[in-house]
Amino acid sequence: MDFTEAPARLRALPSYAITLTAAQAGQLATDRVARLGASKAAYGMLAVLDEFGPSSQADLGRRLGMDRRSVSDETAGLERGGLVSREPDPADPRRNRLEITQAGLALLAELEDSFKAMQDELFAMLSAKDRAELNRLLSLMVASASASTPASARPGRGR
Repeated sequence: MDFTEAPARLRALPSYAITLTAAQAGQLATDRVARLGASKAAYGMLAVLDEFGPSSQADLGRRLGMDRRSVSDETAGLERGGLVSREPDPADPRRNRLEITQAGLALLAELEDSFKAMQDELFAMLSAKDRAELNRLLSLMVASASASTPASARPGRGR
């Protein structure tokens, strides 16, 4: 889609530009992770497990805004691939605890490199200062939206 061919009233809406950019980013991410035999969700889930340590599926879903079914499906694939291990949670045997494996750490490193390259591709026209400012502004928007959304309506709360 050529942004300059859109009607002026749409081009004047920052939300329109954000929507188009998000679609482009989503496609780039999907293409890149597919080359590594993974999914966009796998990157997030592995990153959570690496940064925060072993976690329940419910906690993963809350941190990433994923619904239970998506977390369950993704977890099953990660476990089959040897990227995470699933054991009963010693604190609550009714829950499973997921932990990243060495293979998961290796894939996470590859995904990290791929996502960094994707950022460079997507934002090539922006200076480092402009990228930092864009990230700051988008982070403000996301934080504001999260603060004003009731917990029961946030992603990952569906049953």
